[in-house]
Amino acid sequence: MDWLKNILGIRTEAAYPPSDSPTELAVTLLEAEQMATELEDYLSGDPLFRQISVETPLGTRRPKMTLGGLFERMERLAEAEELGPSDGQRLRGVQEAWDVARGRYPEQFQEKLRREHDSYLKNWKYYLENLARDPDRWKEEYEVETRNRRRVERIRRIMGREAPPGLADLDELEEDLDE
Repeated sequence: MDWLKNILGIRTEAAYPPSDSPTELAVTLLEAEQMATELEDYLSGDPLFRQISVETPLGTRRPKMTLGGLFERMERLAEAEELGPSDGQRLRGVQEAWDVARGRYPEQFQEKLRREHDSYLKNWKYYLENLARDPDRWKEEYEVETRNRRRVERIRRIMGREAPPGLADLDELEEDLDE
């Protein structure tokens, strides 16, 4: 029956490398690897969000790639105690691709980070303004919407000295909500 699968082009082997980590970490690693593979093209293109497709043990995933999204996955994997040694080696390859791209394309890297920062900051401010106007309507969204603030903070950490001035205006907006 293998001859028929070959003729029809049906693959029986996995479309992804074997993993020595729990499934969710394996999926995160596959997404990070695909993002690292596309990093140079991403940096040379204009779109801030790049749709990618990744075959995983849980099926096809289609995350949107950004530098912050890739960095978040790298952090999550680096902090995971359950990451297996072979997957740890693969993660080091992703981190190396990040470092090489950042060194090779510093202006494009900072520009994408700045645009991503501004996008998430705008979304967070929009949410806070709506929450201040209509707390009953928007308070249920708070847990979901705080991810934009965390993304802003993460991108600021990545940018380091190149980061825009502090988040004092957000702190003031958030304090106003508490009153």
